[in-house]
Amino acid sequence: MNTRVLIVDDEEDIRSLLSAALERTGYVCTEAERAEQGLEILCGEADIGIVLVDIKMPGMSGLDFIAEANRKCDREIEFVVMTGHGGVNEAVQALRLCASDFLLKPFQLNQVRNSVAKCEENLRLKAEKLDARRKLENELLLKNTRIEGLVQEVDVARAETLETLAIAAEHRDNETGAHIRRIGAFSGILANGLGWSSRDIEAIRLAALLHDVGKIGVPDSILLKPGRLTDAEIRTMQMHTEIGSKIVSSSQNEIMHKAANIALSHHERWDGTGYPRQLRENEIPAEARIVALCDLYDALRSARPYKKPISHVDTVAIILEGDGRTSPEHFDPQILSLFREGHETFAENYEIFSEEESVFRGISENN
Repeated sequence: MNTRVLIVDDEEDIRSLLSAALERTGYVCTEAERAEQGLEILCGEADIGIVLVDIKMPGMSGLDFIAEANRKCDREIEFVVMTGHGGVNEAVQALRLCASDFLLKPFQLNQVRNSVAKCEENLRLKAEKLDARRKLENELLLKNTRIEGLVQEVDVARAETLETLAIAAEHRDNETGAHIRRIGAFSGILANGLGWSSRDIEAIRLAALLHDVGKIGVPDSILLKPGRLTDAEIRTMQMHTEIGSKIVSSSQNEIMHKAANIALSHHERWDGTGYPRQLRENEIPAEARIVALCDLYDALRSARPYKKPISHVDTVAIILEGDGRTSPEHFDPQILSLFREGHETFAENYEIFSEEESVFRGISENN
C-alpha cells in the first residue's frame, strides 16, 4: 500500500491539483492550508510518511514546519519542499533540514509523482535498514565480528544521502540520477588508475555526485535556456561552483571536504584558463582535476537542449586532440594519459548507467 501523503500549502488550487494527481497514482492524500494545522495532523497520524510543504505561508514557514516536525515526530518522514521563489538560501536551509527534494512552481506533475515515488522508496529502504540494524545489534551481543556489518550499513546510508542531495539539484535542469552516477563511476576509474586506496576511491566516487549541486542556485531562465547564453548569463551560470562549495563546505566529513573541493574547482583547467579562480596545475585539488575530465566526457556524450549527443569516438578525439574549445592542455597530463589508455571503460559504464536510466524512466512513465 502506498504511503499517505500530507500536502501543506496555503493555496487551495495547488493542494487540489497535487491531491488529484497523486490520488490517481494510488496515494491517499491529506491537506492542510497552514503549517500549524499540518504539524498537528502529522504528529497525530502516524501513517503519514511523506510531506509536500510550501516554504512561504502565513504564520509558520515551511522550513520552520520541517524543523518542528523533525523535533516532535519520532519517526522517519520524507519532506519535499515547494516554492515559487527558488532562493539559494532557502534551498540550502531545506537541504540541511534533510528535505529529500526541492520543487519549483509551476510544477510538472510527472516530476512531482517521481519525487513522491522516490520518497516512498527512501522510506522503504530506511525501514529495511532499521530492521537490519536492530538484528545486527542483537547479534553483536554474541559476535563482535558483526561490527563490520554495521559500518557497512552506515556507509550505505551516507551514500544514499549524498545521492539524494545531488539528484535534488540535478532535477532542476532536467538531468537524471544516471548523470551523477556516471560521474561517480568515471571518477572511481581514474582514481584507481592513479593508485588511490580503496577508501579514497570510494570517497571521490561519492563526493563527485555533488559536483553540480550549486546549480540549485542558478535561475531557471538560464539553467533551462535552449540557446546560447549571453556573457552575463555565462557569469551567472559559473557562480554554481561557488554556490555548490558553500552548500557542502560546512561539514568536516572527509567526503564532504572532497565534495566542496570538487564543487568549487571542477571547472578549473590545468593551464590556468578555467574558473572561478584560474588555478593552475597542482593548485587544483586532485579530486577536482579528475572530475573535470569526467564531467566533460559525460557532457559531450549526453544530449542537451542546445546540442545533440556526441559519440564515444568523437568525444575521445575532442578530449585527447582538442576541437578549438577544448584542449588537451586543460587537463592534468597524468589523468589524460589514464583516460587515453582506459577510455573504453568509460564507454562501457556510460552505456550501463544509461540503460538503467531508460528502464527507470519506463517504469516511472507507466506509473
